[in-house]
Amino acid sequence: MEDGLRKLMLAAEGAGELEGEDVLRGRAEHPVCGDLLELSWREESGAITELAWRAKGCPATIAAAAAAHAVLPGKARKQAAQALRDHIQSLGGLKSHEEHSQRMVLRALGL
Repeated sequence: MEDGLRKLMLAAEGAGELEGEDVLRGRAEHPVCGDLLELSWREESGAITELAWRAKGCPATIAAAAAAHAVLPGKARKQAAQALRDHIQSLGGLKSHEEHSQRMVLRALGL
């Protein structure tokens, strides 16, 4: 993991859980390393308006969740995958053995 993602992981922005009847939830696990990611988010007119996360596992999973919190609000769900990939790449990207973390975010969002 590159420095930009490492800083994002350490800040852990967006860590927590959203509450309320309008909150959507998703979860993803990685069967090999045991990472666990839970997302909670709100949508309006097909766009993510707010996102929070809870994760345990490797630093890359925490960084990918924090990256999702930073970049996905305001994006349509159909734009989420590309927006997340682009944001992670702009922060230095993930090593090949860390890329599962990005896929976990997308699975938790149901994409």
